[in-house]
Amino acid sequence: MSAGRPIRAFRIGNFKAFADTQRIPLKPITLIFGPNSAGKSSFIHSLALAHEAQFGRDKPSLNGSGRRLDVHHTAVGGSAIDLGGFRQYVHRGQAHRRVEWGAELDVAAIEGRLAQLLAPVRSVTISIALGIALDQYDRPVPGAEPRVESIEIGGDGAELMRMSRRRTDGQGGTLRLDRLASDHAVFRQVLKAIVESATTSEEMRPEDFEGANAAIADLLPELQVRVDPFFPAAVELPKADGGELSPVSMLFPVSKGNRKDDIAQAVRFYLPRTLNDLIKGLAEMLANELKRLQYLGPLRSFPPRHLAFAEHEDANWYAGGGYAWDVVRRDDAVREAVNGWLGSGKLKTPYKLVVRSLVASDQLKEPLASGLDSIEDDDEAMFIGSVDKHGLIMEYFPIRDDARPFFRDVEDSAEKLVKVVDSSDIDRIRELVLFDQRTNTVVTHRDVGIGISQVLPVLVMAYGSQEKLLAMEQPEIHLHPALQAELGDVFIEAALGERGNTFILETHSEHLILRIMRRMRETYLKKETGLPPVTPEDVSVLYVEPDGARSIVREMPLNELGELVKSWPGGFFEEGLREQFGDA
Repeated sequence: MSAGRPIRAFRIGNFKAFADTQRIPLKPITLIFGPNSAGKSSFIHSLALAHEAQFGRDKPSLNGSGRRLDVHHTAVGGSAIDLGGFRQYVHRGQAHRRVEWGAELDVAAIEGRLAQLLAPVRSVTISIALGIALDQYDRPVPGAEPRVESIEIGGDGAELMRMSRRRTDGQGGTLRLDRLASDHAVFRQVLKAIVESATTSEEMRPEDFEGANAAIADLLPELQVRVDPFFPAAVELPKADGGELSPVSMLFPVSKGNRKDDIAQAVRFYLPRTLNDLIKGLAEMLANELKRLQYLGPLRSFPPRHLAFAEHEDANWYAGGGYAWDVVRRDDAVREAVNGWLGSGKLKTPYKLVVRSLVASDQLKEPLASGLDSIEDDDEAMFIGSVDKHGLIMEYFPIRDDARPFFRDVEDSAEKLVKVVDSSDIDRIRELVLFDQRTNTVVTHRDVGIGISQVLPVLVMAYGSQEKLLAMEQPEIHLHPALQAELGDVFIEAALGERGNTFILETHSEHLILRIMRRMRETYLKKETGLPPVTPEDVSVLYVEPDGARSIVREMPLNELGELVKSWPGGFFEEGLREQFGDA
């Protein structure tokens, strides 16, 4: 995993199609394959759940807690993701189960105080269990809402600490520490640092750990962990003034005759503050990573003919890709990148996105009788345009070479050309159109095949995002196989180039993965492609398949030549051979 991408994997259990906890490795490009209804989208939906739980809008609640966990629609997923509430997204609707959501972080990508605390380990995991209060028959208590039941933190596969809800704690957002692995290398280092920096003792002796462990055992029942709203927010010591711990510095004297008790006193004072730094730091890092999530669903918006007058910011503004049209209308750099893809010689796509402006006719000046050529040397003529026969609306364009084709029909028609002498006072509306370079015709997305409108949000997410976590369902939808393959290069450039995005792609496209595998082989053979190099460390291929009433995730590793190390389960992607040779 490269620097700047701390998440190594996610862990999902008892959520939708997944029963047993599945480890889902995350790399700059993660491809998820599998048959229909196998549960491929469950992983992406779990990210939407966590995002909504942490960042979603407040929702009405009977008791003011759990308001973001009984999730139906999510802000990031729009109408494309309907989780149906806890009783629906818990596996098989069995409300007595606990949904698990977790992440595995690469310590090498962590900085500052948190990196110092976790230095003895290479990876750290945080797992959050969601449940609902049950009665004596393991049925949900009437009126109960889902809540965080427990949180576990581990290092290199071993438990560091566990916190859970007590039955007496009700629906509140507070957990109690159950266990702390004081003999783990992380806490051994923490205790050593406390003694050597916060006491008059110059070293931590082996026998000192016995006294420190006893102090920890006495301290744990008093500590509480506040959860707000989904991730742990702080460690609190209720008996301390103010509840939340402050970073006070004190030097504890250690006497020869009372060494054990003196060290225990220092540990009792400093350990809660260290735990607060550790737990809060992990939560903040995970929240920052989750905040980068952006989702594109399989059913993209098909905007109205005139984009300049389209309604904005509806529930599917992002999930449906409607925002993409506004981005290319306003952002010249993204529009240029999209045009570069559409105009590639390999694609043979004749269309180019062009912005033109609309103004009221009463803002026009000086009709031009002599046509375009007469204004090429006119410094005052900043824009030219055409007025329709009603004189109501005028389309005008900057004087650029790529604008000239718009005026071929105008010059041959009865419409008149005009110039705008002073453009500073004009109220302009920027309209996005497609220019068909084969026929020199201006068209809209409504006049061309559906594929262009469906791929544009994919391109905008790739070219217009920086260091984002981009989850897409079926990016290849409505595209010719050749264009599906070309998307592989788009994702490579946007993930491994300067943009540094991370892609989670739920797909059925064999052409897409074949292009990525080809680029890996070319990297290994040191063939120049104009793209960033691609290695097995950059691509995660996953296969989701049903296994009885549940689904499991299989990792399909690639070697340096871009070849699968093992065959697709169940003959996946062998349909072509069966059709060709008639194998029933």
